[in-house]
Amino acid sequence: MLELRPDPAELSRMRQFIRRRAVEHGLDAAEAFQAQLVATEAVTNAMRHGGGVGGKPISVTCIWRTDGLTIEVGDRGRFQRRENAEPDSEATSGRGLGLIERLTRRFELETSASGTKLRMLVGGAV
Repeated sequence: MLELRPDPAELSRMRQFIRRRAVEHGLDAAEAFQAQLVATEAVTNAMRHGGGVGGKPISVTCIWRTDGLTIEVGDRGRFQRRENAEPDSEATSGRGLGLIERLTRRFELETSASGTKLRMLVGGAV
């Protein structure tokens, strides 16, 4: 597990962590890049919406299973759905979960009083 401060300077360290885990488990270069991309999006969202208040840490965990690499990002915020699920074409934010959904084999979002967890499955046999 990796704990991050809610600071964009931590993204590089997180990407290195994800890449190491992806390579350790045999993901190819494209899958490793995909893992880094979705993790970056999830952690950036956590920094913006769930970790910034009080500087609470963001956790990143990688778990290898037979169906691929599961990346879990946890923060202390509460996920709230937007009224308009589709961002307009001029919006500069609001596309993160859609991007994650398209680039992962599966993702799950869990929110509770203690925070939010996003689990994303990448790589592995299809």
